[in-house]
Order: sequence, then structure tokens, then C-alpha cells
Amino acid sequence: MKNFFKKSFICWFFIGSLGLMSCSEPATEKSPRFLIKTPVMTITSSDFLEELDLKRAAYPYTIHENPAEYNEMVIHLVRMLSEEIILLSAAADKGVIVTDSEVDLAEKEFKKDYPDDSFDQILLENAISYSFWKKRFKKNMIIDKLIDQELKKKIEITSRDIVEFYKKYRMADAQDSDNKALVLKKIKNEQELVSRLRFQKTQDQYEEWIQQLGKEYPVEINKDKLKTFLLDIEKSEGSENEKEN
Repeated sequence: MKNFFKKSFICWFFIGSLGLMSCSEPATEKSPRFLIKTPVMTITSSDFLEELDLKRAAYPYTIHENPAEYNEMVIHLVRMLSEEIILLSAAADKGVIVTDSEVDLAEKEFKKDYPDDSFDQILLENAISYSFWKKRFKKNMIIDKLIDQELKKKIEITSRDIVEFYKKYRMADAQDSDNKALVLKKIKNEQELVSRLRFQKTQDQYEEWIQQLGKEYPVEINKDKLKTFLLDIEKSEGSENEKEN
């Protein structure tokens, strides 16, 4: 179950040619319904509600009884979608797309880990519609492609980097010889070593990169509409005090 969501809803990271507009609308001056937007793309209140329903499913059913915790969950989702819309806006501007055939092929590959009807059962158990999962799956593919094109492939790997990276894990191996699952033991050739090193450097540079993209695609949040998704802590506390009295 945990792997399912890890593979389905990453980033991070975790999102073609604007077929993704079915869940995000083009930002325009005459778009009062927006909740979150960049100059390129918009997330409406209905889009946000769909995402919120999914996120809420991972929390206790009674979370609404704790307004502070509930509001923290909502704000966390706003931050996550704000980062996501920055990445999608950059992808749209740079022409980063995935075709329907690419999505279908990736979906078939993904479902190989879920025999029979186990995939459908997981969706059902978590109250996720297939159409919503498919839209998010496509978004994740677009974001992965953007990161690969604009960040990962542009990272330079020197021979010195490789030597230092190898030494780092060789030292770890010497300090923990009983752990047979150490990274170094999994690395069978130089190509895999470079791949792992590139992945690490991508992680290291991601924060600075996303901050720069945020300047190019500034996010605007409709605070008035956001309030409609938050619980009023003062009223809630007042109600609790009335019950106690």
C-alpha cells in the first residue's frame, strides 16, 4: 500500500501538452474562481477540493474535530500544490509534454506490480477515482520529464565526483560490514555509480532550482477562497467551552 502511493503521488516531486488542463485551467484576468494560480496556470476551488478529499483520506476520520491540525493539513496541501503548479507552469512554457501513448505505456508498466484486480481494489479502498488517479499520474510524468530535462541532465559529473562518491560509500561499508544492503554493494558498474551520483546531485540542487522557478512563475493564492476551506479555531474553541460549562 505504501509503495503504491509512493510511486503514484511523488514529486516530489510529484504533474501533456496541457491535457492536464482538465484539472488546471489557464490563468486569465477573468478567472475569479481561482484558488491558486501562476501567470500560466490555475487551480480552481473544485480542483483543490478534489485534492483535499484525497489528502483527508490519509488522516483520521475525526480530524475535523481538531481545527488546528485540520488547518495545518490544508495549508500543507496549499504549499504542495503551489510547488506543483510552478513545475507544471514551467513545463508548459518549455513545451515539456507526455503523449497519451506514453502515459498508457507507463500505466501498463506500473500496473505490472499489481496482479489481477489489486490495483482497482487499492483505488476503491482509498476512495480514489480512476480518472483522478490518471490525471495525477500524467502530472507526475510531466514533472519527472521536466526535472530530467532541465535539471538532472544538465548536472556535470567529474571523475573527482565519482571517486569521492565511491569513497563515501566504501567508508560506510567498512563501518557497517554486517549490512549487506548498503548502496555500494548494489553498485555493479560505473554507469550505475554515475546514475546514483547524478540522482543525489539532483536532490542537492532541487531546492535552489525550484526557488528560481518560483520567481519566474510567482504563485498567487486567493486568501478569501482559502478561508472557506479552513476551520474557525476561535468558534470551535468557543463551542467546546460552552459544552464544558
